[in-house]
Amino acid sequence: MRPAFKEALRELVAREETPFYAYDQAVIERQAKRLKDAFPEVRFFYAIKANPNPAILALLRERGFGAETVSLGEALKAYQSGFLPAEVVLNGPVKPPGWLKKLKAEGVPTLVLDSEADARRVAEYLPGAEVLIRVNPALAVHTHPHLATGKGESQFGVPPAALERVLEVARAGGLKVRGLHLHLGSSLNSPEDFATGWGLLAELLREFGPFAVADLGGGFGLGLKPQALRPLVRPFFDLVEEVWMEPGRFLVAEAGVLVARAWGVKETKRRYLLLDAGMTLFIRPMLYGVDPMVQPLYESPETGVFDLVGPACESTDVLKRDARLPVPKEGDALAILEAGAYGASMASRYLQTPPPKEFLFDGTNWQRVDG
Repeated sequence: MRPAFKEALRELVAREETPFYAYDQAVIERQAKRLKDAFPEVRFFYAIKANPNPAILALLRERGFGAETVSLGEALKAYQSGFLPAEVVLNGPVKPPGWLKKLKAEGVPTLVLDSEADARRVAEYLPGAEVLIRVNPALAVHTHPHLATGKGESQFGVPPAALERVLEVARAGGLKVRGLHLHLGSSLNSPEDFATGWGLLAELLREFGPFAVADLGGGFGLGLKPQALRPLVRPFFDLVEEVWMEPGRFLVAEAGVLVARAWGVKETKRRYLLLDAGMTLFIRPMLYGVDPMVQPLYESPETGVFDLVGPACESTDVLKRDARLPVPKEGDALAILEAGAYGASMASRYLQTPPPKEFLFDGTNWQRVDG
């Protein structure tokens, strides 16, 4: 957390009730610049499922990003935020007829076909649409099992052995096949994972091309240095006209925090710090086993070790185990870090929890930007 942002956060906490999400615009701008500097020739589509906040969408659209979506709702939100259909990609394994009819009326994005059935349905309802075909490389990568989408047993993409058939179906149905798509998973920090998957994609582009587009997906971990991938990306420009990428978490995770207050310490066989935010607002620790970093926004001469728990009557409502923190008094606030991605976007209405408040800091002022 940048010192200037932390100081501004203390001021915000003094006048706002918790819980809420807060975003540092400077960090989003920094991450966008890192990608643009590393890959100036690449066309970027922000994976808006990471954080679909309208202020963040506007910020990235102004910096030349398109939008990668995985539902009808996300595609329509992209349009409402100013993205044109030509600037939007719609991914995902299921595209029901109702979605396709709505897109025909509102604007047809580039569609990523995920199966032969997907190709037939899109051809029936949206003949002439521009499409990519997602390939399943059947590769293991170094990430949480729930985040690995390129494994052979995953439900995503077309196996290489079935690619020729799906291409035939798509073209016979009048679809404009612009290229191939591959997404290996999320939170990948090893260039070797990308090297293997992208190498397979390059082979398929050669075998079944020519194509205009190679979509390399996203999944960039926060520890990944984009420059390290440049040698892996450069060869694609000898195979296609355009190279696309779909970063999400990399752009926004470090920009966001979830701020909660402590409302008591409770001791059973463990010592708990009782917070006003939990699994309904930030489910990643429960869903993906994330162990979030935490920063206190208060001071205390004593320290202690606590399990941080939320208000739900659920044994799984544990945000962090064994957190060493200054001992708070009731009402003291803390910040859960790297919550800018898959935080507010995954918040639920379970227990009738209202949507979280969201704030954006532009370096001088706070703006309320609820999604």
